[in-house]
Amino acid sequence: MLSPSEIESFYINSPPQLPSLWKLTRKHLRVALSDGRFVKLNKFVNRLSVKDLRYYCWKLKPLHVYFSVLNWLFPERVGKKYKARYCVPLNGEYVVDVDSYMMFFKHKHKLDPERHVCLECLGMSKRLTLQVCEAIENYYSKLAIVFSGRAGFHVHVLDFHYRDWAGYRERDPIWCHQTSRFRFTRLLQNQTFVFDRSHFIVSVDPMRVVTVPNTLNAKTGLTCSFVGSQKDLEKLSITDLLEKSMAFSKFNSYPEPLEGFLKKQAGSNRVSYRSRNGAVKNCAKNAAEAPL
Repeated sequence: MLSPSEIESFYINSPPQLPSLWKLTRKHLRVALSDGRFVKLNKFVNRLSVKDLRYYCWKLKPLHVYFSVLNWLFPERVGKKYKARYCVPLNGEYVVDVDSYMMFFKHKHKLDPERHVCLECLGMSKRLTLQVCEAIENYYSKLAIVFSGRAGFHVHVLDFHYRDWAGYRERDPIWCHQTSRFRFTRLLQNQTFVFDRSHFIVSVDPMRVVTVPNTLNAKTGLTCSFVGSQKDLEKLSITDLLEKSMAFSKFNSYPEPLEGFLKKQAGSNRVSYRSRNGAVKNCAKNAAEAPL
């Protein structure tokens, strides 16, 4: 697990860039902190932009960053499920979690010492992901694949619509989303090997949250990299995927911009804690205010 200073360094030097496929201002966002808290970011800002997300990731140093699968008209109101209709749920994507243990072939399980991931397990997850993508493409065409940051993938079905599987109930709009996801999941369950009881329940739940693409999984030190479509995953090898997802590979081989800034300000290699802390805050503020 990464230390708070390493998490802070990552979000200063490599702030998350969210692909335009997702509209962040309609998402309900939460972060998992090292002290066990699951903090709702929308209580600070009603509708968060990517710039706001960068700032709170630097400030809170989260282990994981999540957003909702549904888009909400009032994301700041999201809380208990029985009150969700007052938040006005809009349409949202359908997400499948793919883990290697769902189809576990006999192999020599060995964790990579640098990445803390078994390459064989990740290879099995890749094959399962390609299989579930083929099944989903019989019904939908707009798919986005995201590496989970550990040993699996998330398949986002962006053109999923609840009206394809269920009618609309004005008094209980959450029922529409839950019923449509239940029917589609049950259909996929008969065609793939990626659903056990827990995965089925999670896929059906419209209130669930998933990892935000290109954010940090602080438990493994890998980023939850956005892969792209099914063809992009087919072309990408496991080694290239892990190299792409290394959190500090981009700036370990040359001096960090922060260190150069500190040396310039102090005029020597010795920098006091107070001046270093102020420089970190200034760099974080500039990174958060940087244009996308």
